[in-house]
Amino acid sequence: MNEQYFSNNPQSKHDEKQIETVVNGIELKLITDSGVFSRDRVDYGSQRLIETFSENVSLEDEQRVLELGSGYGPILITLAKGAPGVHYTGVELNERAFDLAKRNAELNQVGAIEWILDDATTVELSDQYDFVLTNPPIRAGKKTVHEFLTHAYKQVKPKGSVWAVIQKKQGAPSLMKHMEDIFGNATKVKQDKGYWIIMSEKEV
Repeated sequence: MNEQYFSNNPQSKHDEKQIETVVNGIELKLITDSGVFSRDRVDYGSQRLIETFSENVSLEDEQRVLELGSGYGPILITLAKGAPGVHYTGVELNERAFDLAKRNAELNQVGAIEWILDDATTVELSDQYDFVLTNPPIRAGKKTVHEFLTHAYKQVKPKGSVWAVIQKKQGAPSLMKHMEDIFGNATKVKQDKGYWIIMSEKEV
């Protein structure tokens, strides 16, 4: 049941399957299940976020990338396959998705990812990150979506950047204003089929 994907412990009956896909030119095998976000395919927004980020950022070894709301892992696994020398951290509240992400990292032979089971709006992380990415859980409501970006500001390093994807009809203009209020800047880097990729840089 999709409405449970942002809950900690989905109650829907397990129905695992493996999908094979290509994201940003990289072949992936991903195990999904009921009760997780976009179980049938890597959702369009996540694909556009990965592609747009990769078009604009050249990751360097030893940099740190954080994803808030990492689901069953497609964004970080794709990035890790393309830039294995980077340190990746994914925070996910949904226990089922968290377990799948660990399995999917092994399935795709990437080892540079730390998965954390926690609430992305309140998690306390000891590190700060060069980049923070998020495809926030729209169905959790506007307040939660905005809290994802508020928390992203706390986790990104000065001169680092935060990248978010959201549909216009699901609140992109409001989220962009929220990011501008927090960071002092916000840029719509790309718009594709109603999806906005919004980026803010932390100035200090």
